[in-house]
Amino acid sequence: MKNMRYIVLAAALAVGPAFAQVPAAAGGADFVLAAAQPSSPARVAAMRGLHQFAARFAGDAGQLPKGFPLDVRDVGQLRHARLGWGFQVYDVSRAALMSGADMEADAQPTGIWRYEVVLHGRPVGLLTMARTDAGWSMVSLGGARLVGDIQDVVGAYGNQAATRFRYVRVPQATADFIQVKHGAAAAQYAPLQAARGALRMQAQAASGSGLLEGSELRSRLRQVLARNASN
Repeated sequence: MKNMRYIVLAAALAVGPAFAQVPAAAGGADFVLAAAQPSSPARVAAMRGLHQFAARFAGDAGQLPKGFPLDVRDVGQLRHARLGWGFQVYDVSRAALMSGADMEADAQPTGIWRYEVVLHGRPVGLLTMARTDAGWSMVSLGGARLVGDIQDVVGAYGNQAATRFRYVRVPQATADFIQVKHGAAAAQYAPLQAARGALRMQAQAASGSGLLEGSELRSRLRQVLARNASN
């Protein structure tokens, strides 16, 4: 096996974006399901990055290095990997939460996009793209647990009419969520794994029983921020 440096999705929740914020790209929608994906510059670059990553392992079929960032049995499977849904990352700041702001209104786009990596219909990781002076570039690959968590939410609500998703994180609380919005109704939030840990919640079934109202979530997150500040 070649001595490769693998691109791993690190603790991105704990820090702010490392790239300049830009307006929503990749079709303009916050969360684009696979069936509706446009050929946006970000997605085209993501597909190219995935193919280039797979090509690096073309001669290593049947092997899997320790700590490999995608949930595959061997690197030879990468040639069959495809992209699924994609979403822009939105951040809510500590200051906004502590001021009593509305999470939906105060979530700010970071300009970072993440795409589901799919192998034979199964999510195996996330590919993260950011726009730099040279254009869209792949900056990380990993998130095997996170992608399954998000897919549970998408699977539960993706076929419902007038439902929109948004990926929202609160970096200072090390917590991330999928915002679920039905038509003109108030947004609700599905806590993902890191958020469930921060909020000290048990994992919820994908039936929708784990959705939190915005006001309840703000209250819980303020408690987390206060607890973190006192430690």
